[in-house]
Amino acid sequence: MNSDYDVIVLGGGSPGEHCAGALAEGGLRVAVVEHELVGGECSYWACIPSKTLLRPGEAVHQAREAAATADVDVKEVFAWRDFMTSDWSDAGQEKWLADNGIDLLRGTGRLAGPGAVEVDGVRHTADHVVLANGADPVVPPVPGLHELDGVWTSREATSMKAVPHRLLILGGGPVGVEMAQVVRRLGGEAVVIDMSDHLLGREPAPLGDMLAKALRDDGIELVLSANANAARRDGDDFVL
Repeated sequence: MNSDYDVIVLGGGSPGEHCAGALAEGGLRVAVVEHELVGGECSYWACIPSKTLLRPGEAVHQAREAAATADVDVKEVFAWRDFMTSDWSDAGQEKWLADNGIDLLRGTGRLAGPGAVEVDGVRHTADHVVLANGADPVVPPVPGLHELDGVWTSREATSMKAVPHRLLILGGGPVGVEMAQVVRRLGGEAVVIDMSDHLLGREPAPLGDMLAKALRDDGIELVLSANANAARRDGDDFVL
């Protein structure tokens, strides 16, 4: 029996899109399964919005280093971020898939046997299946943290509508330090807490140490070699 497709790609983020595009360009019948926005984290909640939020503060910082005067217009920063994320609409990506002859199977996919994928109860078959399904942010097992409403992951941070007065960030990796600098340079306070003795714990210590100096020069508080052992609310504030 003939399969519905040559290849079904589970996941329409950047890896899935590029894979599907290359396969379709090679003449194969391709479908992409995506339950959220085609383009994935990079386009809507990671690379594009984070770099867009970082750039105005960077430009102001460079201007001041050059003895010029500059300020950030926070409202315009968020408007630019919304433009760069297409207001969280993937209509343009849907058109790109269609223009390249790639079917979009909108829904939650799961493997349903050899060469079979089920999308919201509908079965599709393919000669090959590519897994590009991504991952969810991990909320660390800090006692009390899971019970608190309003805790952000990277998604809420990059799609923020207002600058927090003070942001506590658990984790000194790339996302944590980016968001700390965004909030600080847009006028808020930021604290980065990490178990490692240096930022970017997976990278060489001298790199993390130099980054720490730059963040401290920006007025960002760093709490290193420390682990949060409890989380709670005190009125409107979160407490670690």
